[in-house]
Amino acid sequence: MTTSTPVLRGFAGFVLVVRFLTELALLAGLAVAGARLGGGVLFDIVGAVLWPALAAVIWALVVAPRAKRRAPEPTRFILEFALFATAALALNAAGLLLVGIVLAAFGVATAIAVRVFAKDS
Repeated sequence: MTTSTPVLRGFAGFVLVVRFLTELALLAGLAVAGARLGGGVLFDIVGAVLWPALAAVIWALVVAPRAKRRAPEPTRFILEFALFATAALALNAAGLLLVGIVLAAFGVATAIAVRVFAKDS
């Protein structure tokens, strides 16, 4: 059995690449916030690993295009919004307000762009 990989062309392809980059930024933001809010070396490490791991599991199970139990719209959008908002709030609590705002704005804008320009991806 062969699986075809979608070809990333045009603006839709660009939007999907940006989406992937915002997903990575989401995980990085949660890792930074988890590390800064841990309250000790051990808790810093645990937070830096567990927060992004939890987000990655949620994304893989219900948001990702190849998820076996992919959530329908608008539930999927709400989950994406909640993940980026959580990361923004965590970064704000870690003293990185501007980084949190930028991450949330780009994440939500990209989620909207995916639904407009790269439907069902």
